[in-house]
Amino acid sequence: MKRARFRRSCLNVLAGILGIALMSLFFIFCHDIMLQSPYFKVTSLDVTGNKRLSIQDVLDAARILPDTNVLLVNLPLSQKYLLAHPWIAEAEITRELPGRLMLAIKEHHPLAILDMGRKFLINQEGKIFKELSDSDSVELPVIEGVDFTDLDQEDLRRSTHYDAVLYLLELEHDSACVLSRLPIRRIHLDREEGITIFAAGPIQAFNVNAVRVGYQDFSEKFVRLEKIIAYFKTNKFIQGIDWIDLRQMNRVVISPLNPEPRSDGRKEI
Repeated sequence: MKRARFRRSCLNVLAGILGIALMSLFFIFCHDIMLQSPYFKVTSLDVTGNKRLSIQDVLDAARILPDTNVLLVNLPLSQKYLLAHPWIAEAEITRELPGRLMLAIKEHHPLAILDMGRKFLINQEGKIFKELSDSDSVELPVIEGVDFTDLDQEDLRRSTHYDAVLYLLELEHDSACVLSRLPIRRIHLDREEGITIFAAGPIQAFNVNAVRVGYQDFSEKFVRLEKIIAYFKTNKFIQGIDWIDLRQMNRVVISPLNPEPRSDGRKEI
């Protein structure tokens, strides 16, 4: 009787093992059928948020083939691939069975070019997101005089000098500010003298090559600049300004482009 019970126990264990093995084979078979079934083939690919990048650029970055099986896509891994692309700031991938795949991205919006010996693109938050390459077709202001110590560090906030530069770039998009009508070519930061803006073209049909604004009171200084331009356009004393110094609130220094000689042969600026 003991031997019979032992044999029955062994048979039960073997039957259990065999049952598990058969169930495993069944699930593997079903898994393979699902992965190979054309029913789950991607038939709808939605890519949103791409402006600079093409749909194919996004798919290549995510390493997703258009005719792949929707169940074969590793969503977390493909999302990491997308976020590794220098132009992509945010990314999310979702799917809907049987064959729809949705990729939503948010691209970096370049604000300016940061020249620190090597040139980098910064976004709206002032953070570097990629090094400038020949394939980047951008026309942006170039910032000079900033180094890595001015940028956000692990435990250190960016410098007040760099904050001032970014604030100027924000004013460039303020329609109420004259700076929005001044195409900026270059912004030079001098830690002692302050910020100088170099124009890429005329402002309100009046040439102003450079504006020295220092570090503070930008709004008031640009109101004064607008009044000065309006005055010279009306009186036509000079045809343009080589540079104008607005750093001090109690005086303005102007270097005209075409100063007229005095009657005694001397020039007054």
